[in-house]
Amino acid sequence: MSLGGPSPPRHSLIVNDTNLLGTKRPRPHKIWKKKYIKVMVIGDSGLGKTTLIRSLMSTPGERLQVHDGSYTPTEQFLKDPESLCSTISWRDEEDRVIWVYKIQDTPGYGDDLNIDKTVKNLVSFIEDQNVKWLGMEQSRDRKDDLGEVEDPRVDVCLFVLPPHRLRAIDLKVMYEVGRYVPLVPIVTKADTMTIREAAAYRNDVATKLSNPMLPGIRDKINVFKFERDTMERAGLVDQATPAPPFLVVASNDINEEFNGGDPPVFWPERRYQWGTAEAFNREHSDLLALRALLLKEALEEINKSKRQRYEAWRRRTLGGVKAGRHLRRILMWTIIPAVAALQIGRKGVSMEQVRSSVRSTVSTVRERVPWGRLVGRGGEKKEAKAAAPTPAPVPAPPPKKAFGLF
Repeated sequence: MSLGGPSPPRHSLIVNDTNLLGTKRPRPHKIWKKKYIKVMVIGDSGLGKTTLIRSLMSTPGERLQVHDGSYTPTEQFLKDPESLCSTISWRDEEDRVIWVYKIQDTPGYGDDLNIDKTVKNLVSFIEDQNVKWLGMEQSRDRKDDLGEVEDPRVDVCLFVLPPHRLRAIDLKVMYEVGRYVPLVPIVTKADTMTIREAAAYRNDVATKLSNPMLPGIRDKINVFKFERDTMERAGLVDQATPAPPFLVVASNDINEEFNGGDPPVFWPERRYQWGTAEAFNREHSDLLALRALLLKEALEEINKSKRQRYEAWRRRTLGGVKAGRHLRRILMWTIIPAVAALQIGRKGVSMEQVRSSVRSTVSTVRERVPWGRLVGRGGEKKEAKAAAPTPAPVPAPPPKKAFGLF
């Protein structure tokens, strides 16, 4: 029956609403959301960290704007780390996710002779980002959902290593930073090594990552563990070649013929008299596989690892706050009074004088304040008993000792 005119045939209704009336459940309409990834790049000076960032993140016709990598001052990193940060973003149309990818460059740790100070600056930066996020979680004035707020926390650290020789200072910095965020070790300038040298060096680095063999370091270095399926999707199917570390070639020079083709292809390369080292050629470099991991295959994996790591950090931090409050109570009621009494004794006031003063104060209170006022209910009965006449006067008893010390 139709109330407003002729209705469409029943068959057309069924066909048009198959997703709602059929055996399968309907697929919900997705709304756009943002996800944030923050990658920190650490390494010694002169290893090409900035060039690596450009080669990893640039696209044809759009060169990533990165600061001048000739020198990264420590003062700039401490005062304004955002000025050393590069940002790219892209849309995942299928999952309706906008990925916001930030790459944080850092000063070379070889620029400062005090390596402990350099490590402290790097670790403090990582911790500060967690503290900042914790403050957002607990803020009473927060108006937006945290899913819509830019996430400052560091997901992973790309640790750039020199070719040919792994130094003790490299292992020390990796170990200390790895205690706070997992590392992805990358050997740059791999084109300076022969095939045999590269294979031997890769095995040497992998061995020392598992066992640094340095004084004071007993555990292995915290390297990010990509899942096997993720590695295979990125093209790292040769299990005979351990990865990480990744041996890469990076360059600011690109092949203009490829860049101007249809479609355009971003193709960094390094030209020599004897030939050309191509950054994205899998026979020359692991850069293409690394790019696939960081920008596609392992994004969710890296993001999930950050959230799990932060929850563990959050439990430790808030647990420490509760322990601090408990310790403060102990100080207020036990240690501080003891220290105060000790200071009184040092200034010439003997403990016997303190006891005498307390006895006098207690006696004065007992004389001037009726006992009934102190005890409240039932005090009148006690006062009446105390005022009752006695058969004969007796000497007053000595004053009772207050507490057990007087």
